[in-house]
Amino acid sequence: MRKENLEFKFTELIDVYNKDKKNDTSIVLDIRSVNKEPYSLSPAFDSDIERYCWVPEKNNTQLNLDFFVKDGTKIYVDNELLDEKSYKVFSKDCPKEYIFRFENNDNIATYTLATLPINFPPLNINVANSSLVSEGNIFTSVFIVPKVVHWPLIIKDVIRYFPELKKYYIKYLYQNIMTRIKIPKVVKYQTERKLTKSRKYLPYIMMLDKFGVPIWYKMAGIGFSAFRPYKNGYYYGAVSNYPQFAIGLGKTVLLDKSFNITGFQKINEEDIFTELHEFQYLDDDTIIQIGSKSHKYDNQKIDSGIISILNQKNGTNFIWDSIDHVSPDSSIVPMKEWGMKSNDYFHMNAVRILSDGNYLASARHTQTIMKIDKLSGEIIWHMGKGSLNNFKFINDPYNGFSHQHAPEELDNKNILIWDNGIGSIDNGSRVCEYKIDENKLTATLVWSKEFKDLQANVAGNCYPIDDNNFIAAFGSQGYIQEFNKDGSNLLSIDPGGLIYQVMKL
Repeated sequence: MRKENLEFKFTELIDVYNKDKKNDTSIVLDIRSVNKEPYSLSPAFDSDIERYCWVPEKNNTQLNLDFFVKDGTKIYVDNELLDEKSYKVFSKDCPKEYIFRFENNDNIATYTLATLPINFPPLNINVANSSLVSEGNIFTSVFIVPKVVHWPLIIKDVIRYFPELKKYYIKYLYQNIMTRIKIPKVVKYQTERKLTKSRKYLPYIMMLDKFGVPIWYKMAGIGFSAFRPYKNGYYYGAVSNYPQFAIGLGKTVLLDKSFNITGFQKINEEDIFTELHEFQYLDDDTIIQIGSKSHKYDNQKIDSGIISILNQKNGTNFIWDSIDHVSPDSSIVPMKEWGMKSNDYFHMNAVRILSDGNYLASARHTQTIMKIDKLSGEIIWHMGKGSLNNFKFINDPYNGFSHQHAPEELDNKNILIWDNGIGSIDNGSRVCEYKIDENKLTATLVWSKEFKDLQANVAGNCYPIDDNNFIAAFGSQGYIQEFNKDGSNLLSIDPGGLIYQVMKL
């Protein structure tokens, strides 16, 4: 395995869709390939889209490109003049970035092709309306269970990030393998149904341009978590072990703006394991983390959810344990379906700081989000389909949300939620926006978008790009879609696998 296959930066960020450089779109009529999808040019050629990508199916395959141009146009590839209006790109040269320049008198058009390694998931990019796709880069990750041939790479990755855990390597390796074996049937089906069985995929975190073409990627090891930018660079979660399905323990990796590792972050409290469903490094240096802690309850072992909010500048050191506020009797846990060894009764997957300074947390297995007092830690209210719900839902055909992820407070103080819809929506998930009245305890559904035949059994989020555009990750459906508020699809990325979250910024 070549080193450059595991991490690669294609271009300087300043050069991606530079607004001061415009193509003469009349020169190039079309760029086509006879290769079959998904191993073809992606997305399909659009004169307004300047960057494309290709994932080869095998080691010995090639991408055959044909150029249809205005008469008299000269074609250059990496500054070399072509004799023909066609070009072949070979998988053995991947990853690489090719620059295609088209010149007709004083008119110039430039397009770029980013070729990816053969273990990369085909992104299957479809641009429905290039003129309406929002500006910004897309941050996400695609998790695919590695083949046995790749486990030496995965082990090497764990050793690199967790040298302090040497005595646990065998134990953790066993746990990770068993977790892969015991993936729930519905999750296995959703994550693998789009994958080509003969290909040897690896999981990747990635930064994409506005249309979904990679700018930078890195092999993600055994972990899946949010890959996001912050004021000093970027961060992502590195997993050391999965004690059971859907619980990834480890630490967050901090990168500078050139993608170099600058440090790690985890909860430094006794008996608390850092869990990687959530991490945020805010502009005021507040660090939000979640964790897991084991307890004995009613003759069984249970795992509680921990919130850690730390800001050394202003003296904030908030530690919150769900067991002190929420009884395990109030949750519904898929113990048998998920092959659990202990009762993950809370399963926290998000924490946000609200505009009033209090905290908003999401617990999948109680099927509620909750507002937590920033000083006392007491729960002010619960909302959702769970038994602890305090709200009356208005104008909501499903009377609340289930197995939710990633609640976000919007600028208008409404709450945006990714509703997985399990046990509620027939084979679908949705995005919901609620107006909250804390005095009357009502949650009025003011807008939603439902996605039929795309129910995400695990994971997912919806990120508001602006007041009109949104981008959503469909978790175990392995799908991303950008859409506007009237429901129109603008852009989709469909690699398969599991996409935990997505952000466009």
